[in-house]
Amino acid sequence: MSSRLLLIVAALCCWACQNIEDATPAKRNTFIRFYEAPHNLSGVQAEPYEDGYLILGNEELANGNFNTVIIRTNDRGERLGQDIVLPDGSAKALKITTDGYYVLGDSIKVNIESGDGSVFDLIVSSTRLFKLNASGNIMKKIVIADPRNQNITDVFGSSLTTNADGDVIVLGTFKAAAASATEKPFLVSLDPVSLDTNWVKRYEVLDRDYVNSRAVHINPDGKIIWATALLKESGNFARSYIGVPLIPENSTFENFSQYGEQTDQQLYPKDIQPSAGNIYGVVGSYATPAGANGNLFFVRVSQNGDIIQGSERYFDGESLLANNDDVAASASSSDDTGDAIIATSDGGFVLAGSMLTTPNRGNGGKDILLIKVTSQGEIIWNKILGGAGDETVSSIREMADGGLLICGSNNVSGLSSIFMIKTTANGELKD
Repeated sequence: MSSRLLLIVAALCCWACQNIEDATPAKRNTFIRFYEAPHNLSGVQAEPYEDGYLILGNEELANGNFNTVIIRTNDRGERLGQDIVLPDGSAKALKITTDGYYVLGDSIKVNIESGDGSVFDLIVSSTRLFKLNASGNIMKKIVIADPRNQNITDVFGSSLTTNADGDVIVLGTFKAAAASATEKPFLVSLDPVSLDTNWVKRYEVLDRDYVNSRAVHINPDGKIIWATALLKESGNFARSYIGVPLIPENSTFENFSQYGEQTDQQLYPKDIQPSAGNIYGVVGSYATPAGANGNLFFVRVSQNGDIIQGSERYFDGESLLANNDDVAASASSSDDTGDAIIATSDGGFVLAGSMLTTPNRGNGGKDILLIKVTSQGEIIWNKILGGAGDETVSSIREMADGGLLICGSNNVSGLSSIFMIKTTANGELKD
């Protein structure tokens, strides 16, 4: 534990001119906080909650298993009380409601009852959903799983939202117990109180793995929309393109707009968020089939799920230092990823990702890359935040004062902690 504390202190000292310490003597509008535990912690999501914040994370135990961790803080990011631990499973998403919040995640177990000893049945994944009240007490828990003891289908949670009636909509994937099986999407609608099932839909479309975004939404017409990568792997190469499903509740695909299906590359949409103008912004990562030339990408989607032609933008972290503009898809001087996005009150978006340090830009390891764009995807500003370790972003939100709340993970010499950063509207740590 002493070595972990030493490394965390070193990381704080190494944060560059955009950084402040993990403690401040006076009230400030911006801050950085790190949250650690006896084991590695990784950040999943942070949300404003009552007079402070709620942080969802994962704790990796020494045996490789995971616990879900929920951290409650005040408006300065200081821990309040004991963390809530949901053992034996990892977290994927958090949804705040008027009377508490939902936590979605996965649980993996060894299935010793497998009748035929199939290798596919030895380790089985299921999805679990918790409903907690405002005090953090568990009110209800359900598990979405294949009940069979043989040829068990794995179930993975992706994200969740609520509709106008308060029903919980869970997005995930399932994978049959077969060597050639691919991950396909499913949707489940649940009663908000009892968590009883309203309906379930599985979608057996296209023979590719679906890698879903970290968010799912209900559009103004009450239809479900999200972004996904359609992935095909072969040896050391992978090819994927973007798909945006639009589905009425308890129905089939009404629209399935695609981008990149005619070209060879890897495109992974990590997040999708709506703007006030009923346009969705999508952020993700681009790479060649071999995994090289990593860039952050942005694309816009209409409320009907159509990817807007010509809206795609690719950004390279190092190139942004000299030329505040987008680049060609494979024009990459630094290895970058796109991980989270939020629409801002001025009509634009802030894109958040990571940039691997180069001789010309960066503070060492991976740094946080922030890019502010207009509603049309034109760059307004870009910033990097980080220290000597590796910082990766998992969520970003705009606060009531226009500031940005960023959550993710900081890894220093193999030891990981959660960070939460509150910046100004321009991505700066001051005031």
